[in-house]
Amino acid sequence: MAQYTASWKNCATCAYWIGQRDCDHFNQNAIVLSPTQKGVCRIPQGPWRHMDKSANDTCSSYMKWPVLK
Repeated sequence: MAQYTASWKNCATCAYWIGQRDCDHFNQNAIVLSPTQKGVCRIPQGPWRHMDKSANDTCSSYMKWPVLK
Protein backbone atom coordinates (compact mmCIF):
# COMPACT_ATOMS: atom_id res chain seq x y z
CA MET A 1 0.00 0.00 0.00
CA ALA A 2 1.19 3.51 -0.78
CA GLN A 3 -0.02 6.89 0.49
CA TYR A 4 0.33 10.25 -1.19
CA THR A 5 -0.35 13.50 0.63
CA ALA A 6 -2.63 16.06 -0.97
CA SER A 7 0.34 18.37 -1.51
CA TRP A 8 2.12 15.87 -3.82
CA LYS A 9 1.39 16.52 -7.47
CA ASN A 10 1.27 13.03 -8.91
CA CYS A 11 -1.34 10.87 -10.61
CA ALA A 12 -2.63 9.31 -7.39
CA THR A 13 -3.75 12.77 -6.19
CA CYS A 14 -4.88 14.09 -9.59
CA ALA A 15 -8.50 14.59 -10.60
CA TYR A 16 -7.78 13.31 -14.11
CA TRP A 17 -6.37 9.94 -13.00
CA ILE A 18 -8.96 7.16 -13.06
CA GLY A 19 -7.55 4.29 -11.05
CA GLN A 20 -8.37 2.32 -7.94
CA ARG A 21 -7.69 4.58 -4.96
CA ASP A 22 -9.18 5.72 -1.71
CA CYS A 23 -8.53 8.53 0.74
CA ASP A 24 -7.90 8.45 4.47
CA HIS A 25 -10.50 9.47 7.05
CA PHE A 26 -9.25 13.05 7.09
CA ASN A 27 -9.25 13.44 3.28
CA GLN A 28 -5.57 14.40 3.36
CA ASN A 29 -3.98 11.36 1.68
CA ALA A 30 -4.70 9.30 -1.40
CA ILE A 31 -4.18 5.59 -0.84
CA VAL A 32 -3.33 3.11 -3.60
CA LEU A 33 -2.22 -0.52 -3.53
CA SER A 34 1.17 0.21 -5.11
CA PRO A 35 3.11 3.18 -6.55
CA THR A 36 3.17 1.31 -9.86
CA GLN A 37 -0.60 0.78 -9.91
CA LYS A 38 -2.02 1.79 -13.29
CA GLY A 39 -4.94 4.06 -14.06
CA VAL A 40 -6.14 5.89 -17.14
CA CYS A 41 -5.47 9.60 -17.59
CA ARG A 42 -8.70 11.42 -18.48
CA ILE A 43 -7.15 14.82 -19.06
CA PRO A 44 -9.31 16.74 -21.60
CA GLN A 45 -6.29 17.64 -23.76
CA GLY A 46 -2.65 16.73 -23.73
CA PRO A 47 -0.18 13.99 -24.53
CA TRP A 48 -1.31 11.64 -21.72
CA ARG A 49 -5.00 11.61 -22.69
CA HIS A 50 -6.43 8.07 -22.48
CA MET A 51 -3.03 6.57 -21.62
CA ASP A 52 -2.19 4.25 -18.73
CA LYS A 53 -0.25 6.07 -16.03
CA SER A 54 1.21 4.82 -12.75
CA ALA A 55 0.03 6.32 -9.47
CA ASN A 56 3.53 7.72 -8.97
CA ASP A 57 3.72 9.51 -12.35
CA THR A 58 3.51 13.29 -12.77
CA CYS A 59 2.76 15.83 -15.50
CA SER A 60 2.42 19.58 -15.93
CA SER A 61 -1.40 19.46 -16.28
CA TYR A 62 -2.06 18.31 -12.71
CA MET A 63 -5.39 19.16 -11.07
CA LYS A 64 -5.93 18.20 -7.43
CA TRP A 65 -8.44 15.39 -6.80
CA PRO A 66 -11.47 17.24 -5.31
CA VAL A 67 -11.91 14.62 -2.56
CA LEU A 68 -8.64 15.77 -0.97
CA LYS A 69 -8.39 18.84 1.25
